Amino acid sequence: MRFKALMACLGAVASAFAAGQATGQTLSQADEAKLYEAARKEGQIVWYEAAPIEPMQELVNRFSKKYPGIEVQLLRITGPQQYQRFMQETEAGQHIADLLLLSDQPLTRDLAERGHLAKWRVPTHDRVPEPFRIGEFAYAPYTTDIAIVYNTNKVSEEEAKILASSWKGVLDPRFKGRFAIVKRKCGSCYAPIHMFLDEKFKAEYGEPFLRAVAAQKPLIYSDNPIALDRIVAGERDFVFWLWEAIAVTKWQQGAPIRWVRPTPTPEWGNSWQAVSAHAPHPNAARLMQNWLMSEEGAIALQAAYGSSTVLTGVQDSRPVTKEPWHKPIAQRYDMDWDRWEKNYESDMTLWQKIQDTSR
Repeated sequence: MRFKALMACLGAVASAFAAGQATGQTLSQADEAKLYEAARKEGQIVWYEAAPIEPMQELVNRFSKKYPGIEVQLLRITGPQQYQRFMQETEAGQHIADLLLLSDQPLTRDLAERGHLAKWRVPTHDRVPEPFRIGEFAYAPYTTDIAIVYNTNKVSEEEAKILASSWKGVLDPRFKGRFAIVKRKCGSCYAPIHMFLDEKFKAEYGEPFLRAVAAQKPLIYSDNPIALDRIVAGERDFVFWLWEAIAVTKWQQGAPIRWVRPTPTPEWGNSWQAVSAHAPHPNAARLMQNWLMSEEGAIALQAAYGSSTVLTGVQDSRPVTKEPWHKPIAQRYDMDWDRWEKNYESDMTLWQKIQDTSR
C-alpha cells in the first residue's frame, strides 16, 4: 500500500490524547498534564537519532529539566544504518526504540508506508510547512543546509571568496591536498552529490566534477564530526562539505572556523522525527515529540544544535546570524525525493569508488 493510501485509511491513533491533537491546536494544560503523567509512569524514552551526540544530549537535558522523572536513553545511529537496525529489531519482535530521528526522508516515508510509525499530530502541525512533514507520521524539526567549513587560521579571506564563488572553487590548484572529504553514507553526505548529479547540472558538474574533486587529493575521514574536529585542529584547511548546524556548535565554543555556502545551496529537511508504532513507552515518546516540535523545542534546537527551525513564527536567534561574514542562502536547491530514493545507493557507491581511486 502506497503512502497516500495509507494516510487515507489509517484510523485515529490509539491514544487517549489523539482527540485533543486532531484540531492541530496547542494542547490544553490539562491534556498536557495527563500526557505527562502517563509518560512519567512509563519513566523512559529510547531515542535513536542521527545527529552528533553532544548537542542532542543538551536537548535531552533541557527536556528532562522540564519533565523530570523521564529518563532518555540516547543512541546515535546515522543514515541507513538506523533504518536497518530498526527494521531488524521490528521484524524480530524486539521493540526497543520509542523515537526515531532518521536522516533520510525516503526511508522515513517507507517506515510510514509499512505501518511502523505512529500517526501523531503534534500541536504545532499547522506551523510546520508541508515540505517538512510526512502526513502526521514524521516531522523535520529543522532545516539542513550544506556549507564549506574552513579554519580561519589556514584559509585567507581571498581564498574564502574563491570557495564561496562556486562549488568549482575547490578545484583551484592552490587547494590541492589542503582539504578533507567524508566517506560515509548519510543524508547530509549525499545531498550535494544528489545536486551535482542532477541532470540539469550535467554539463557543469556531473561525474567529471566529482573525479576532479578527488584528483585534488583530499584527506578522507570516516565521519562528519571527526572531520570537523580535525579542521578545527588545523589538520586540513577546510572540509568539502558539512552542514551549517554542526559548524555553529563548534563556532559557539570558540573554534577558529567560518563557512561559506556556494550557490545553489542544498537546503532541506534532512532529519525526520517520528514516534515508533511499536514504542514500549508511547506516551513518553509523544510527549517528547510534542516538545521537540514546540516553540520551546525550536529555541532549544537553535541554542544546542545551531539549527534553523522549520516552525513558522519563531525568530532565528542564533548569534552567528549577526556576524558580518555570515551570509544568508542566495538560492536554495530542493531535493527530488523520488530520484533520491531511486539513486541514493548507486550515487553514493560511485562517489565512494571515486574517493578510493584518488588515494
